[in-house]
Amino acid sequence: MMAKYFFALIVFCVLFSGCAGTYRVSVEFSPSLRDHFIEYPTIEVDIAAVTEKEADEVKQLGVEKYFAPNSGIRERLQGETFFFFRGGQNTFLLDSKDPAWSIWRRKKPTHVMAIASLPHDPSISPQDDPRSMTVKMTGRRIRFRRRTSDINIQVEPKRIILLTEPPSGK
Repeated sequence: MMAKYFFALIVFCVLFSGCAGTYRVSVEFSPSLRDHFIEYPTIEVDIAAVTEKEADEVKQLGVEKYFAPNSGIRERLQGETFFFFRGGQNTFLLDSKDPAWSIWRRKKPTHVMAIASLPHDPSISPQDDPRSMTVKMTGRRIRFRRRTSDINIQVEPKRIILLTEPPSGK
């Protein structure tokens, strides 16, 4: 009898928890990027699930300082880093079952953040920098339907863009 109630409690928690779940995040290389640079640089793209406070901290800090050696915030976020370079892969996938999600879920993230080490435009403030973006995570849709949502990001010459509609909580 006790096992029956325990099982019901587990099912309830799984179906109705506010946990943000996991996402399949793809990061792709824009074909225009190859044509933009005379000498193609190696570009790093970090993906991490973050809290709103962490997202704000990265925006205030700026992309240059985020990618600086021994960046404290970069180490704390424990992001997955993908490298784009001439002759390398054009698309990377952070799967919804990647072990990084187990680490990130512990801090109850609210956003997925992407940050790219593209060349800096000094006329743009860190808060408006198109080399970083956040996508709000939603919870019940993902957990209730037992499926993941996709976030598709493209790296362009001066910015990163979201190719898919942000996941909704409906």
